[in-house]
Amino acid sequence: MKQMEDRHQFEKLIKPIQRQLLFQLIIKEVQLLLIFAGATSFLLLLIARILVIPFLKYYFILMFIVLFSIFIIRIWKNHPNMQKAVSIYNQFVPDDRVVTAFNFLKTDSIMAELQLADAVKNMKKSQDIVRKRKKNYLYPKWLLISFVLTSLAVLLFFSPNEKINSAKQQEKEIKLVAETEKKLKEEIKKEKDPNVKKALKEALEKVAEQKSVEEALKELAKQKKELELKALKEKEKQLALENWKQDLKNNGLTDLEKMLNQKNLAAIEKELAKLNEKWNELNEEQKNAFNQLAENEGQLTEEELAKLMEQIENALESEEFLAQLAAAQQALQNVGLAMQNQMAANGLPPGQLAFTPSGQSSQQGTGANGQQGASNSNGQQQGQNNQNSNNGNGNGSGNGNGNGAGAGSGSGSGSGNGQGLGGTGAGKGQGSRELLTIPNHLEGLTNIETDQGLLGEGNAAEQTEGTGPVLKGTIRPYSEVFGTYEKAYRQSTERYKLPSDLEEIVKNYFTNIDPNKE
Repeated sequence: MKQMEDRHQFEKLIKPIQRQLLFQLIIKEVQLLLIFAGATSFLLLLIARILVIPFLKYYFILMFIVLFSIFIIRIWKNHPNMQKAVSIYNQFVPDDRVVTAFNFLKTDSIMAELQLADAVKNMKKSQDIVRKRKKNYLYPKWLLISFVLTSLAVLLFFSPNEKINSAKQQEKEIKLVAETEKKLKEEIKKEKDPNVKKALKEALEKVAEQKSVEEALKELAKQKKELELKALKEKEKQLALENWKQDLKNNGLTDLEKMLNQKNLAAIEKELAKLNEKWNELNEEQKNAFNQLAENEGQLTEEELAKLMEQIENALESEEFLAQLAAAQQALQNVGLAMQNQMAANGLPPGQLAFTPSGQSSQQGTGANGQQGASNSNGQQQGQNNQNSNNGNGNGSGNGNGNGAGAGSGSGSGSGNGQGLGGTGAGKGQGSRELLTIPNHLEGLTNIETDQGLLGEGNAAEQTEGTGPVLKGTIRPYSEVFGTYEKAYRQSTERYKLPSDLEEIVKNYFTNIDPNKE
């Protein structure tokens, strides 16, 4: 009984020392962890300044997870056991009493019992000394190394170079492409029509292959253009069918025309075969009307009849197919607009706007050829003077000066063909650019002064323009003056350094309006 109590006392005296050793070990390993964390952070940031590494923070997270795992493993492996605590205690108790008692702790002999009792007695006397012994918690060299490495890492982090900035931009692009893919998947889930789903899935596959957000946006625009081309072809089929039905009606083939309106394919096929058999009984106009869609002359063979029937079937289905194409286009339009908005919000404006809001796109080109209601395009009013409200100058066959109206309702700036009395003027809108009004210079000496100095910093000063005499211009072909305007722009941009995104937009503008390109 006495021996059991002494064993319990022995273990109770050893436990606090064991906890102290564990705390020392943790502090030591933390300082070692700081060294490795600083070193790996410094190396990672150094590599990031040489190579473009997007999502660098995830590498840091992975690195810290690995280091923390190693830290836990080392604590578990080097966890101080009772023997280490005994060796510490033994340094403060004479004659190795603590070590001897620990070695015979499980022995039941009288000698072991007496020795254990003596050890416990001496351990109690030295208890306070052992607990208050000098402990080595801090390692100055380790702390200095970790401080230097961490400082270097922080310095690199707060002074990013071109590679790091490129990596950040790449991160934004990858996120935007991923967001676009997500939106496309959502649109695919919403759609119930298999053809629309197929078109959107093809667009999704193409977008997923792109490496940059701009390429993804271009691919979306390309897919939308392909759908528009398909829709245009379907409209042509529909228009050809409508024209054919009108010709059939006008030439007395009303039965076939009614069947086409009813979309009764079986009845249409029978009627076509019937008319083809009675070919010789048809008059010339009916023959022409019958063969208009088939684009053939004379009686049709069975193969040609089957081909004609296939054309009719496709044309009758074009209305439904057009609705499917419109739904797919709208889905791509929504995704493309959302992508453009996100690009602008993240400081990544596209070189050219591939998608425009439907409210704007519907107005494009409506002012291509605006006709003034009270005009006479032939300029046949001899000896009369006309003045219209628009800015332009026309030359009639007499001495009439006509100014064309032709204001287009589309967005942007262009020229619309307005017909005035005796002339053609240049209006606004997205129309023809055949003619431009070029202002005449006033007579007198030309004195151009150029400031060749560099632009300074600060806000721009106030700039005002004085009023002066203005002469009417002369109308010249657009293609003749385009080069002059482009040259003037090139010369002005040599001095003024435009932002890269704005410079790209202006370059694209001159490329788009180049008459040689159209």
